[in-house]
Amino acid sequence: MTLTRSKLRLLVERALLEGFKDDQRYLAEKYPDHADDLSSLQPKWISWLTARFGERPKTEEIHPFEDAIVTIKSFSKRDAAIGEKYKANVQFKEAVDAQFPPADRSWSSPADTMSMTIDEMELILSLSERKKQRFEVDEAEDIESDRVGKVGPWNLWMPTTREKSCKIAGYDPITRKPKTVWCTARTAGSNLFYNYVGRPGADMTLFYVIKDNPTQVLDWLSVGFVNGEPVLEGEDGGVSVDRSNSGLTDQRLKAALGPDHDEIMSVLAEKNESLGGAHPARSKIVAAAKSLKDLNYLIKSLSKDEAADIVRMVIKEPDISPEVLAFLSSDKDVKVRRVVASNASTPAEALQALARDLDSEIRMGLVSNPSTPAKTLQELVDNNKNDIKILRKVASNPSTPAEALQALTRIGIELRILVANNPSTPAETLQELGSDPDDLLDVRIGVAKNPSTPSETLRALGSNKNIRVLGGIAKNPSTPAETLRALANHDEASVLLNVAGNPSTPAEALQALASHANGFVRAYVSFNPLTSAKTLQALASDKTESVRQGVAKNPSTPTETLQALASDKDPGVRKAAANSLATRQQGLNERRLRQLIRQML
Repeated sequence: MTLTRSKLRLLVERALLEGFKDDQRYLAEKYPDHADDLSSLQPKWISWLTARFGERPKTEEIHPFEDAIVTIKSFSKRDAAIGEKYKANVQFKEAVDAQFPPADRSWSSPADTMSMTIDEMELILSLSERKKQRFEVDEAEDIESDRVGKVGPWNLWMPTTREKSCKIAGYDPITRKPKTVWCTARTAGSNLFYNYVGRPGADMTLFYVIKDNPTQVLDWLSVGFVNGEPVLEGEDGGVSVDRSNSGLTDQRLKAALGPDHDEIMSVLAEKNESLGGAHPARSKIVAAAKSLKDLNYLIKSLSKDEAADIVRMVIKEPDISPEVLAFLSSDKDVKVRRVVASNASTPAEALQALARDLDSEIRMGLVSNPSTPAKTLQELVDNNKNDIKILRKVASNPSTPAEALQALTRIGIELRILVANNPSTPAETLQELGSDPDDLLDVRIGVAKNPSTPSETLRALGSNKNIRVLGGIAKNPSTPAETLRALANHDEASVLLNVAGNPSTPAEALQALASHANGFVRAYVSFNPLTSAKTLQALASDKTESVRQGVAKNPSTPTETLQALASDKDPGVRKAAANSLATRQQGLNERRLRQLIRQML
């Protein structure tokens, strides 16, 4: 077979594509949280990431993958436009060349990205968007309030805002180019300050330790504390790094700070402890959860991916306002919309809109949300008749409207059972379900247990011979007195136990059950608050400890009976009687006090 040039090209393309897919799969397995991001990147960006974070990295990158992927996603969307702008726009070309002299850089133009670093991409992005300054650093802003102290030539800072973080770390006043490569001190582009210190439950604090008149790499130090302890693991691009983002170890930090090390670390540790695990920047996240204005301020400086990270933090705040929830109900991140759908504070209009979301978990969240309007639940039934998971949830939801519950009874046996157990099912539907044929036993059992079942239906079910149906009726507080009296004569212990514990069982039936041979039945009677004082007095001398203990805990037991039980031979009975007497005495004292106050007034 002749290998033509076109066939050779096809074979090469297939080999390259297969290699790209292998690299993509490896990165996705290594960084599963970013699998979706990786799936959307072109081969050249996967190659860039593989060269730095792949199985056999060839190029060093000082930023961790989690930070790098954010910049890669932003740059990948604009690299073609940036390359064209570099060719056509003289001012932009001069700005890039001034920042990166052609003789010193490893790439020829901004379109040549394979040898470019994350910091170079970030600065080029900011230069290309010069007219879109992401946030303003006020030259006049006072940063002294963020000063922790000064030890020798070292200035100790704890930045509390993104803007102060930039100003403390320093930048060129003309070009705005930061003096460090810290992602938390970028004056434009991807400033991740709040993404680090604002995270709920992270207990992270960043301190900047900067020398007077700094010039050397170790004159700028970022020292991070996590859960009360300094992080000095030498991780490049981590929370404890030098000016160039090289990781700090305890030994390297001691060498940099010299004789001032111990005092500086003592000051930082004391300041961190004083925060009690709550960095002041956390207040920005809390405020963003309460105010749409504050949320917009927080994310306006970020790329879409960084803004999404902030939103994922905000959505986890327990005190999030309906206004913010309504805004986030249309967020592109499906995980955010899922949280909104499940939040009881989400406005009804937003929940109604989410009912048409394509994500099934969002619709499931709506069904479980007690604030979801009946109209929305009805819509979920109408539009999801092939989704049994959603229909199960709707059938069990007490907020589901009567019409929807009635409709669900016609879809299948499983849903009939759930509707039969739903306390919001209307009386006429329960009456209909109560006459289901014998082979649908579980439906009738649900009706028998349902407190909303009409007394006529329960009375009719009382003639049923199935023990499980009778047990449900015997336990149901809506069962008529005459039916409970009849069931009190049943031979099955499980039925008698439910009758004895039912708060609607007549006193005379309880009195009859108090002499039953089964100790468990007598115990249930002793706990029932409707048991008469006479019956409780008789049970107070029962041979079974659990029966006497039930009498000691019963609010209807006479005080003199409790006083006698306080000397019972069983310690559990004595303790229960003493507690009941103490509770009654407290109630008497409170009533007496109220009477005295009324008399005084």
